[in-house]
Amino acid sequence: MVVRRLLLLVVLLLTACSGSSTVDFGPSSAGSGGSSAVRSDEVDAMLAPVPDEIPPEDARLFEGGWPEAAAYVRREAEAGNPVLVNIFASWCGPCRNEMPMLTEAAEDNPDVTFLGIDHQDRFEDGEEFVDEFDVDFATIHDIEGDVAHNVGGIGMPTTVVFDADGKLAERVVGEVTESTLAELLDAARG
Repeated sequence: MVVRRLLLLVVLLLTACSGSSTVDFGPSSAGSGGSSAVRSDEVDAMLAPVPDEIPPEDARLFEGGWPEAAAYVRREAEAGNPVLVNIFASWCGPCRNEMPMLTEAAEDNPDVTFLGIDHQDRFEDGEEFVDEFDVDFATIHDIEGDVAHNVGGIGMPTTVVFDADGKLAERVVGEVTESTLAELLDAARG
């Protein structure tokens, strides 16, 4: 069992560093009939359970999962703001490639709120990643991988946008490009 887990870890790390634009999580249980993605209209942050504590607007690696992320999106939606959620990890090569573009986009698009989800990462590694890339939008440390599961993330990175009604409007699995980022931002704005 230990050998199997080590082999899986080596494969994940090699995949993350291979230059591929996606680190695959493998088959997902989301959806029906073996589908590995959730339809966009099936994810509504407004219907998620309300957590005991909602991440502040300036959250930095707030400990949480889907309820906390959904509460953050819900608060922004109630204020009329769409939200772009980027699921990343320090060990993910494509995540590292796209983060500079995302931090710049967050500054250039004040009408869209950005939220980062540090996915199944050691807290210290997440801190180093956020510091290295000067991530100044809110982040949640999701050790369980709960957010990715709930938004249909089947690989790393996954970027989704919620419209101003709190409904998932668009999803990109894999490294975003300038054109896919523009499409996501357009979808967020409706």
